[in-house]
Amino acid sequence: MKKILIMCLGDIRFYARFRRMSQLLMEYDSFDLSLAAFIGDMDGVEFFKIKRIKNTFFFKLYRRILGLAISISPFESLRILLESCRFGLLGLKDQLGASSFDLIIIENLELLPLAFKIKKDARILFDAREYYPKQNEESFWFNFVEKPRRIQLCRNYMARSDVVVTVSEGLREAFKEEFGISSVLYRSTPSYVDMPVRLTDKDHIKMVYHGAANRNRQLENLIEILGLLDSRFSLDFFLVGSPGYQSELKKLASNDSRIRFMKPVIFDAIIPTISKYDIGFFYYESDGFNVMHCLPNKFFEYIQARVMVAIGPSPDMAQLVKKYGCGVVSEAFSVESMAKALNSLSVEDIDRAKRCSDIAARELCFEEESKVMKGIIQNLIGE
Repeated sequence: MKKILIMCLGDIRFYARFRRMSQLLMEYDSFDLSLAAFIGDMDGVEFFKIKRIKNTFFFKLYRRILGLAISISPFESLRILLESCRFGLLGLKDQLGASSFDLIIIENLELLPLAFKIKKDARILFDAREYYPKQNEESFWFNFVEKPRRIQLCRNYMARSDVVVTVSEGLREAFKEEFGISSVLYRSTPSYVDMPVRLTDKDHIKMVYHGAANRNRQLENLIEILGLLDSRFSLDFFLVGSPGYQSELKKLASNDSRIRFMKPVIFDAIIPTISKYDIGFFYYESDGFNVMHCLPNKFFEYIQARVMVAIGPSPDMAQLVKKYGCGVVSEAFSVESMAKALNSLSVEDIDRAKRCSDIAARELCFEEESKVMKGIIQNLIGE
């Protein structure tokens, strides 16, 4: 029986990509699966707990100090020790090192040094969900303190992985150009959902946005765009995280009764909830590299929900929208351009895009995408 370890600085209940990877591997009777994460108890799976660092002011300051110390440390051994303190990894090396694995799957860049310490004869598969040297490039702290270490980790550890997978073509090209790392496209698609296409009410076109309330996503632009749309349109937000930013958004939208902030739904209810809408809205206006080249869960969830997708000209998403005809892409990154594209839509346009989403959903699903991962695992360790 092949032993596989998945390591993630997260909670399997909320990390869709991590969760789907675990479920895929559990389908194999010939695999003995272990997880190392904050929370991730699953029946029949050995679990190694990573200590979650509290999100209080003191611990934020503690992590900042450690981050600064890592950035100025001249010794790799000291940097690894400080990172173990910073990310709650102390003691984990001894626990994991007591076992021998055939394959180690890594979901976070910061876990790579530990993986190489415990690997023995194991193969390393790294899941690059971001282009890490530019993950928070709008931040002075990130560029000064975090970025140099991200580059070291990419160059000294990620490049030594047996296989690297990543989420979009834009990220694949960046890793190849900057570090000479070849990677495999493995997109964050949800499982296929068999559901009907719902026709659109010509007098009430319902738009939806769901996801994290992150400032770098500039969600205030969605509110501004809605203000430029005709009376047919409404917009519901399903947001998690950053209560302060959510409060700012609610205040900004308080004078428009067409905008509502809904209670977030559980993971398994996301697609059924979205299917009650007409347009999945996903407009990011950012110079950030990762935002520009993102191809996130919600994009594919909109398609599985059989709604039209409305986006700016982000190249990786736009390529799929145009290929399948499942949405509308603004000509430029501006609220005026996005509003113009939406105002021009007829009910027939929206329903046509919904039918195209229905076709796309059969290909852009985990059942199809998982064939990529199954092939990789077969090549690395067999079944």
